Amino acid sequence: MIWVDREAIKIKARSLPVEWVDDMKTPSGRIHVGSLRGVLVHDLIYKVMKENGINTRFSYVFNDMDPMDAIPSYLDQKKWSKYAGQSLYKVPSPEAGFKSFAEFYAQEFIDVFNSINCHPEIIWSHELYESGKMNDVIKRFLDNAEKVKDIYKRVAKAERNSDWIPFNPICEKCSNIGTTNAYKWDGEFVYYRCESDMVTWAKGCGHEGKISPYNGTGKLPWKLDWPAHWKVIGVTVESSGKDHMSSGGSYDMASHFCKEILSTDPPYAMGGYEWFTIGGKKMSSSKGIGTSAKEVASILPPEVFRFLIVRTPINTHLEFNPFGETIPNLFDDYDRCMNAYFDKCENKIQSGKQGEVLSDFSRIAELSSVRPHSKIRLLLPRFRTVVNLIKMGKNVKEHFEIQLKRPLLNEESLLLEERIKYAKIYLEKYTAQNLEQNQQKVTEFILTENQKTFLKTFSAQLKTLKTVDREAVQNLFFEQIKISGLKPKEVFNAFYHTLTGKPFGPKAADLILQLGISEVINKLSIV
Repeated sequence: MIWVDREAIKIKARSLPVEWVDDMKTPSGRIHVGSLRGVLVHDLIYKVMKENGINTRFSYVFNDMDPMDAIPSYLDQKKWSKYAGQSLYKVPSPEAGFKSFAEFYAQEFIDVFNSINCHPEIIWSHELYESGKMNDVIKRFLDNAEKVKDIYKRVAKAERNSDWIPFNPICEKCSNIGTTNAYKWDGEFVYYRCESDMVTWAKGCGHEGKISPYNGTGKLPWKLDWPAHWKVIGVTVESSGKDHMSSGGSYDMASHFCKEILSTDPPYAMGGYEWFTIGGKKMSSSKGIGTSAKEVASILPPEVFRFLIVRTPINTHLEFNPFGETIPNLFDDYDRCMNAYFDKCENKIQSGKQGEVLSDFSRIAELSSVRPHSKIRLLLPRFRTVVNLIKMGKNVKEHFEIQLKRPLLNEESLLLEERIKYAKIYLEKYTAQNLEQNQQKVTEFILTENQKTFLKTFSAQLKTLKTVDREAVQNLFFEQIKISGLKPKEVFNAFYHTLTGKPFGPKAADLILQLGISEVINKLSIV
């Protein structure tokens, strides 16, 4: 029995009238392939619960109320910097045909997870706020501001100023949400200042005013926003990455807010899941791929891509480097599970330990399906053989028909055509020879003395952090940029090249938490 079946049994025993599965993401740019693990984890538990007769729903929230707090490196910094600090749903789309910046990048991600058979209900955070559905939880947090601050102090060891109010208003003058500081709540209005130097990544306009906190005039801070969504939507199952699950981390904080202020239970989290990462420096050349979900999805057939994530236990780190033998090995593993599935269809799986293994393989194949699997055994043309036949200029279809001593069935022909397509991609970009050639083309990045000083100083400051969570790490990173006097671009180039071998990557805090604090400290301290 694989992990998702065991989890479904535990959840069914709760006998709730509805189990609502949810996942969420801020669409601040191209969404990293690692976020697909969250989608798949929740899609799997949703599908298996349905198989078990549980009344269940599955949603995906895009947190488009969040501010633009960093301009992606692949966009023109000058053009987009004027939007820094604004909610992502208010920032225009990089391309025509989309309502906003958030919708453009969210839709790219939706297209990818739809392609691997994940179809959650899509919820836009700004619509929840604007509809008034968040009003009650906003009022509860504002009315209990002292209790909120006490939870921050007790659980996360984080102090909040005496006049801190748990709400981020949208400035009525400049439309920024990332630069407003709320300092008073009188039961009707939130009083705030739009501060020019509150953050390093955006400038406030200096406006001071008051605003009703309801119907989309602002949002709750992240650690309150998360449990607020749980309460309003009715979420009962939501896992997250291991960084959120640590003691004093986001999930721990959110659980306290649920129980002590919102009078509800936090969702069942299944213990959190490990990272899904893509090879580092080996991915740095123009012939390789980046780390966005869209890019990685382009090099594997949908079923094989889904299989890559499905087969890996939730508590196991998934590292995928497409160069060399990785992709041929992946196809071999997929075919092995598909053959176990065909054995099951033909009642050929025996009892005993070996039968249990084959049953698990068959189950993985079933849950990896994007299109309905055939109940009749089909030829699975070995990917390595397809690659070699293409290299030799042979007729691939003819080879397999001679081998079978019959024409290919229609489904077999379609499968072969698909494998030929991805074999050509592999040959063009990801063989061992490609890797060697690509590595030779990577231009060495040389750090300036100022960049070295920044990285060493930031490394030293990381050691002093009492609370290791995304917010604390991100704030420290931008504070150090401000103190250093360096231009953000100089810092980003040095930071990403040192840690990934590329001039860009996920947000600084996300990358640091993915790699691990100790590893980052070690790498930055020896530049």
